Amino acid sequence: MDYKVADIMTRDPLCYTVPSSISEIIKILIKNNITGIPIKDNQNRYQGIITRRDIFYNPDETQTALVMRKAPTVNENDPINVAAGQLYEQKKRHIAVVNDNNELTGILTPQNFLNIIREKYAKIKVKEVMEYISVPCWEDTPLSVVLLMMNLSQIYSFPVVNRAGKFTGLVTDRDIFDKVKMYQTLESTESGIADDEDPWSWDGIKNVFTYFIAKSNITVPDIPVKKLKVGNPQVIYMESDLEDAVKLMAQKNYNQLPVLTGHGDIYGMLYDIEIMKILKD
Repeated sequence: MDYKVADIMTRDPLCYTVPSSISEIIKILIKNNITGIPIKDNQNRYQGIITRRDIFYNPDETQTALVMRKAPTVNENDPINVAAGQLYEQKKRHIAVVNDNNELTGILTPQNFLNIIREKYAKIKVKEVMEYISVPCWEDTPLSVVLLMMNLSQIYSFPVVNRAGKFTGLVTDRDIFDKVKMYQTLESTESGIADDEDPWSWDGIKNVFTYFIAKSNITVPDIPVKKLKVGNPQVIYMESDLEDAVKLMAQKNYNQLPVLTGHGDIYGMLYDIEIMKILKD
């Protein structure tokens, strides 16, 4: 079967309109535990897309129109390889789907493609797909340094190694912010959130954590990463078939997996976006 975007997209996605404020977008991200949404005008025409990281990298902007990315879209009638190619080239995890009138009809993330990849490319080896840089993190690195590494590299998941370079776990941005302490609640006049979200859930705060780091009085505990790493994460092996990796990603909603050698040493990280290159050609 030759799949089209309409066959796999998430229909009628949660979205928002312009004009609007960033605080309104943050409310939606928090309440729905999502990382990004498409933006439309009042005629349902696509205008752009915005994610938690777009918000972070524009911490002083207050209007959605000034933060959203006018990212390329795909048409619902496009073949899926076109959409996979867009995700891969943009290196972003969200792409909006429109019809011939530029009306928003759906959204795609790498998760939408995983079952097809498992069906068509099951026996490709994991090591043949990997190409992204993987940054190991020493287990005694302070959390504040790990956060800086994430913000500068825009890599949000690191394999953790000990002094001998042996793989001991995984740390992601959300793991760090399980330990974040908020010393002062944001004023409602600054964020527009506290009015109806008191107290906030930590899950919600983590979902847009970098925004709050930039805009509020939050500090990271002075502890090493080994204190909060995931010590026994799900892993895959470099010689494993790709079907094993995408099965794990689909079932657990993982964006990435640590990849080990047959001896249990860290080989790298497999990211869902890099898998998209299989479909793009």
